[in-house]
Amino acid sequence: MFVLKFLPLVVMATWVATTSPTEPESFLLGGTVTSFGQFPAAAHIVTPDRTLCGAAVIDERHVVTLAQCALNATHHLHNPRLIRVNTGEISLMPVSWSRQTSLGAVIYAHENYKPHTLENDIAVIRVQTPFQLPSNEVEPARRQTRIVANAAVCQLAGWGVLAATDTAVNAQQRYIPISINDRDACNGVRVAMRVFETMICAGNMVAAATGPAPCPQSIGSGLYCNGDLTGLLSFGMNCGAAANPPTFTQIRWFNPWINQTLTRTDIPPLGWSPLNS
Repeated sequence: MFVLKFLPLVVMATWVATTSPTEPESFLLGGTVTSFGQFPAAAHIVTPDRTLCGAAVIDERHVVTLAQCALNATHHLHNPRLIRVNTGEISLMPVSWSRQTSLGAVIYAHENYKPHTLENDIAVIRVQTPFQLPSNEVEPARRQTRIVANAAVCQLAGWGVLAATDTAVNAQQRYIPISINDRDACNGVRVAMRVFETMICAGNMVAAATGPAPCPQSIGSGLYCNGDLTGLLSFGMNCGAAANPPTFTQIRWFNPWINQTLTRTDIPPLGWSPLNS
């Protein structure tokens, strides 16, 4: 069994199946196994702090992820050459034949990232070796540009655990349906962490022991609405518990910032921190 200490994505069983193929999946997270090309922009990164953190391909040289994934515990940039970016796979082990891997070259974390509120929780990583595009398994994300209506059903895709007590993730990528919530309603049930306008709140707000939900290790999972990358899971990995709805960095708010990073030529120094900006 391959065990991950920091499990970042979303909806999985364990590496070794504990049920037969005819038995139902766990009711806590549920989830449906994805097929090749279903989420071709989905990627994940491996950092010195995290074994998995969600990301999405922007073009052949860049992925978008969370600032909290690109920074260390003291909120300083990781050395980009210690970050591995993987895409083009739906199986973590054995490694998918279609996997494309590249080390990071430059990291651009949002200069106004606020770790205490997780505002502007976004970063772009430029890779050393371009991804091979076009590919049947890897395509740049089609980024959301419009407001997604409340109650719209979107899909959250990635890797994760069955329950908060699990310590292993499943090899197969899965996805779960997740509905967009009214932001004011989310703030009304939260006991901590405000949902700002630059965020999207989705999923269960009350206890949902029988419904799909992301667990604490699901950080960075991509939210796709009608196939468009709409958000990255930033906080609220509630594993079905109440009063902590899943909350995402809202991609449409940051499209101008993302576009600017794609042509930046400066290289942030090692040890740079948004707290010093």
